[in-house]
Amino acid sequence: MAGFSASQVDGDTYSGFNRAGLLVGGYVGHDLSAKVSWQLEMKYIQKGSHKRQNSDAGDFTTYKLRLNYVELPFTINFKYKPKIILDAGLGLGYLANTKEENQNGPYPESLLIPFHKFEVTYQLGGYYQFNKRLALNIRFEYSLLPIRTNIVGERWILFQKGQFNNVICFSLFYQLSKADE
Repeated sequence: MAGFSASQVDGDTYSGFNRAGLLVGGYVGHDLSAKVSWQLEMKYIQKGSHKRQNSDAGDFTTYKLRLNYVELPFTINFKYKPKIILDAGLGLGYLANTKEENQNGPYPESLLIPFHKFEVTYQLGGYYQFNKRLALNIRFEYSLLPIRTNIVGERWILFQKGQFNNVICFSLFYQLSKADE
């Protein structure tokens, strides 16, 4: 699989899916019936947040947050129509590295609020099957647990304190072979 992610961090002071990232990986799966299958993926995905300066409005601040994860999503897939497959599942992510900076450069270590090394997400999406081997997947991911605690001045989300990854993924899946071939 290969594609890209558009993400934001809920709970920070910025909004919009302004952080684009890379998504690459592989998957295995098995049919449970003619309409239902399971799938286990292993992927590298870039998430984060990005705020550009708006000099027209007198705002010269910038913010960039890069979060690089290795994720293991497990989904159940339901064949809705011959070319349309819906998927839902959970993912476990390991935060490989981070980079946080503003218009002055990288944040000093003393000012960084640490991120949790593991993330648990729920995932909802769907596939459009072009042919037996190639499919386009669009998937929404959201953190079930905070990725880090709130920073002073940030808002709470639905009574949940902390920051949460909010991601939309666009991927092409290519199937190498099937067990019955």
